[in-house]
Amino acid sequence: MTPRDALRLLQGEIVQVVGCTEPAAIAYAFRTLARRLPRPPAPGSFRAELRLSRDAFRNASTAVVPRLKIRGILAAASAGLASRANDFNVFADFDLRRARAFMKNPSWLKVVPVRRRGLFVHARLPGLRTGITLEGRHDHIERLVVQGRDQTPPSRPPPPPPRLDEIFALARARHPGLEALARDFILRQVPAEKGYPLDTQIARRIAGRMSGYSHPVMTLTGSGNQGIFIGLPYRRLYARQGDAILPAVVFSLLAQVHLSARHNRLSADCGLATKAAPALAAGLAFARGAGPAEIRRLFRDIPARLAGMPCEGAEPACGRKARRAFRAAFPSP
Repeated sequence: MTPRDALRLLQGEIVQVVGCTEPAAIAYAFRTLARRLPRPPAPGSFRAELRLSRDAFRNASTAVVPRLKIRGILAAASAGLASRANDFNVFADFDLRRARAFMKNPSWLKVVPVRRRGLFVHARLPGLRTGITLEGRHDHIERLVVQGRDQTPPSRPPPPPPRLDEIFALARARHPGLEALARDFILRQVPAEKGYPLDTQIARRIAGRMSGYSHPVMTLTGSGNQGIFIGLPYRRLYARQGDAILPAVVFSLLAQVHLSARHNRLSADCGLATKAAPALAAGLAFARGAGPAEIRRLFRDIPARLAGMPCEGAEPACGRKARRAFRAAFPSP
């Protein structure tokens, strides 16, 4: 993997978003469809069907939509129809009154869980030959059909995930573009709350995000919680060590992508345990001079120590899990 490929890969995996990413994906799907209709959807007459994978259904059902302060899929879809945002950050700017108008008549939306894993969102408008499918990444439009016409935007396949030897080589290369991206990731991450230990800061930020607060976070491989988990410790280290810590950040970001390819973006297992905690520990170990054998051991041992942490949805309890995962990953809080 070349530095250019790694940069393109990470640019697609790091996105700033307000709110949980599964509800945001639903909102993004409806916002995309609404903008392609001849006239704006009317709350009293609009009808839609939404098919979701089990993992997307679980997380979108339990997360609170920012500003609406309401939990669930209907709230996410309603905010999407009212969104004014031009990118995936749909909850950053939406018409609150219009979203509430759609909430008043919940019968407009039929939700159908389907037997699929990972990220899958399919919204269609019955009778209009109009629908959209998101699959793989939360912001990836796999197919878009408007009034029978295929309007799927062209997309360039991302580079394959890096191997461990490639991660070592890329982190050691001190590539300016990769380190600038790593610096941007940690400095634009949601700020920590002063006066708390680091594990408590992470837990509070993650629990608050699941409860619907409106601070934008830097997501990583589709997860804002995992972005917070990796970003806040490195920002504290950056304040002490400056650019010297950036190779470790690059290592952790690429390790997160590597582990996401092995464990899936969404699954029944908590991603803090299977991906973010070993990715953070690996970057810190790399900074101490660890070699491939130790990194492979971390990839194996940390998830084993955190066994019994299933994903039960996007809930405030994610903060408690983050505290446990952090203590397994960070040697000296």
